[in-house]
Amino acid sequence: MRISWVDNLRGIWIILIVLWHCFFPDNSLFIKFLFTFHVGLFFFLSWFLFNSEKHNNLVLFIKNKFYRLIIPFFIFNFIMFSFYKTKELIWWEVFFVDIDSFFKWIFYGSYLPNHSEFILTNIPTWFLVSLFVVSIYYFLLNKFIKNRNYRVIILFLISILVYFESKNIVFRLPFSMEISLMAMLFYGLGHSFKNEISNFVEKIDYKYIFLIPFLVLFNIYFPSSTNFSTNFYGNNYLLFLLNWFFWIIFVIIVSKLIKKNFILDFLWKNSILILGLEWIKFIVLSFVIYLSFWYLEFEKSYLIWFSQLISTILVLTPIIFVINKFLLLPLNKIKKD
Repeated sequence: MRISWVDNLRGIWIILIVLWHCFFPDNSLFIKFLFTFHVGLFFFLSWFLFNSEKHNNLVLFIKNKFYRLIIPFFIFNFIMFSFYKTKELIWWEVFFVDIDSFFKWIFYGSYLPNHSEFILTNIPTWFLVSLFVVSIYYFLLNKFIKNRNYRVIILFLISILVYFESKNIVFRLPFSMEISLMAMLFYGLGHSFKNEISNFVEKIDYKYIFLIPFLVLFNIYFPSSTNFSTNFYGNNYLLFLLNWFFWIIFVIIVSKLIKKNFILDFLWKNSILILGLEWIKFIVLSFVIYLSFWYLEFEKSYLIWFSQLISTILVLTPIIFVINKFLLLPLNKIKKD
């Protein structure tokens, strides 16, 4: 049975992801807020996909995650590999990217020491690889450490080690392996406290709206901007965790109080497609700038941000419909047969 607040939370998350990859005005507070929790929210949500009773065979578990996460990762990146956009964001200037840049992105994502920039940056897809690694990490931890308290202690100790490692070691491991150790904290906390989380959500009603201003004010006065993709977790470990915790409470309250709706349902059901194809916003942006006769400076205008968000979803909707109807649906029928 579907849980409406979880589906709403997933839909909100994919909106945040698209928002985060849009262009904001310089020094935007909203960017700092998104940096604080949107990646942690992704891994926190992912524990809903983990069933410790169902997943008891490591080989089958890896096989399942490989098909669901790694194959889409390669497909989406190959598409981006074939249709690279120039810095100027001119939609008709299409080039074929060199193979060296392609594999640098595949193995190291959007950040590598001594390489300030990659030609290929299908940025959102790094989530897929990192989730694959996190899932394996947590599978092993959950398999060998049955006691919840010990498991939680280990999760925190690992995250502390990664935090200090991020301050002293610049080198980036392939496939976000060290970042996945930090991400495992949020994944594992969600799984370990799923009953407590469910009980908390059951109690949420409209009086919880009064908590929201306090949660937001805390993050305004004590911001802790982070960037998981570059292995940066702010300058204070405790503040990093508190910011994430309060924002998670905020979005859970919102997800519980809003009604289930077809827009959020559509977004979460097609979240992997949106992650892999949202680079289409660059084409959208080039059209917006073109139609505005270059009067809109995207680094200074919230209108560009709003235009990207709405138009990206509108452009992706028919594309997703075609993929689901003519590609994924036939594949699912073949699997069943």
